[in-house]
Amino acid sequence: MEKAIILHNPRAGDEDHKKSDLIELIEEKAYKVGYFSVKKTKGWKKKLEKAAFAVVAGGDGTVRRIAKELTKRTILHKQIPMAILPMGTANNLSKTLAIHADRDYNSYLLNWQKKNIQPFDIGIIKVKRKLQFFLEAAGFGLFPLLMKTMDKIDCSQLKTTQDELIFALETLHQVVLSAPTQKYEITRNGEICYRGKSLAIEVLNTPYIGPNLHLGPHAKIDDGLLDIVCIEATQRAEFADYIQRLLQGKTTNFFWKTFQAEALTLKTKDKCLHIDDELVETTQKNYVFEIRKSALGFLR
Repeated sequence: MEKAIILHNPRAGDEDHKKSDLIELIEEKAYKVGYFSVKKTKGWKKKLEKAAFAVVAGGDGTVRRIAKELTKRTILHKQIPMAILPMGTANNLSKTLAIHADRDYNSYLLNWQKKNIQPFDIGIIKVKRKLQFFLEAAGFGLFPLLMKTMDKIDCSQLKTTQDELIFALETLHQVVLSAPTQKYEITRNGEICYRGKSLAIEVLNTPYIGPNLHLGPHAKIDDGLLDIVCIEATQRAEFADYIQRLLQGKTTNFFWKTFQAEALTLKTKDKCLHIDDELVETTQKNYVFEIRKSALGFLR
């Protein structure tokens, strides 16, 4: 009997997912189960070696936390895939993998038995002389500013994850109207491919970012390429209108400058960036981005 290790964030999302319910759900599919709350202990890290796969029951932040540990493992360690039970707010990673929080989890558990593993690239950026990875995106401008703004707001009155997503979009709309622009220069294959003032520069590994924004419709998780999106200074009103139409539930499009690269160098005086859901302040002016192909695997 294969062993699955459940790595659960009990605080994720707006539903109460009990430990006993999760164990029962997975044991019913003939798996031996080990359970850990990632909020209470780090003991799960030593148990990965004995598991066939890791069940991540949480949101994007929880997935990234487990992925961080898996990317540290060398060729001498057992490499295991992850399986997601989406329980967070945005759930951009599970959305990318076509795993939806509003569906019956049993359908996904049945698929696990087929052992179909989806390769997943990761992005790499060097910040403060250290290599860091990202699953979704790293970038400058609007989204770090949105994260800073949201950190200052008491969101305790928001009752559901949908309320949180709508509020984040509303806040983004306000941020877009007043955000400063910054100069950026991007070099690919030794040639400058972008130079100008932008509201945001995002280096994407997945199509979705932030409050479920479909910012990179052509981004793929297994093509060995990063998708770079530039929302230029001249597009402020257009992008604000795009966010407003999303809030109104309207089908809408927005066209921004985009291109792909296996590696790139970005120059800017912007001192704040985000790496997935982490804010980073730095005086660094040059950033090197790369892709690591098929660094992770997900059951789907």
